[in-house]
Amino acid sequence: MKKRDLILITLVVCGVLFSCNREVVLNYSGDIMIDLGSTDKNVLAYVSASDGSEVSVSGIDYELVGEQIATFTVGDKNEKKSVKIKSDKLTGMYEISIFLMDGDKEYKLTSGKWLMEITKGSEYNQINIPDTTEKGTSIFIDAGALVVTFNGKDSATIPSFIGDFNFCFETSYWSFSNIVYGPIGKGDYAIKGFLMKENPVGSNYEYYYRVQLDKQSSL
Repeated sequence: MKKRDLILITLVVCGVLFSCNREVVLNYSGDIMIDLGSTDKNVLAYVSASDGSEVSVSGIDYELVGEQIATFTVGDKNEKKSVKIKSDKLTGMYEISIFLMDGDKEYKLTSGKWLMEITKGSEYNQINIPDTTEKGTSIFIDAGALVVTFNGKDSATIPSFIGDFNFCFETSYWSFSNIVYGPIGKGDYAIKGFLMKENPVGSNYEYYYRVQLDKQSSL
């Protein structure tokens, strides 16, 4: 075999080995932040493989607001990265109805149509529920806006407060639970309601209220 042919073969073999052993790198075009109801395609727009291979993603529930950890796969390589789903689609004009709960019975406290505008919070995974209606009727007195924070799982939180409420006559400690939200059709989403517990200051009594929110339009 001629020396020139041997060199050529060596170069080809080295090239093949280098190509086979070269590690594929996943490149991201910044923080991955998407809307409710997005798809894998929206997420993968932020990701590419160094060798042009197809990338797949798993581990995301696109119906939940907040931070989730996704797994990106290309060939045998897996990487985990944060994906953030925004609360924007939950904003809009809502009708609010409030019920006093008494065992298995409920008594509606609001009359007529009370409207309020729920807006984006200061963080991508928050919304603000105002303390007054569009016509200026105070509801959550002393609380200011109720800030709802979504955690990327099937739950959310509203900070407790001490103060007054439109339908009670004494200062109380207020806490929140059972915050429900989800799709309402045509690609839109809404916060649907939550429960409030009242503990009057200096008393051992407890009272429960249900807040129902019905979305009228998006912002």
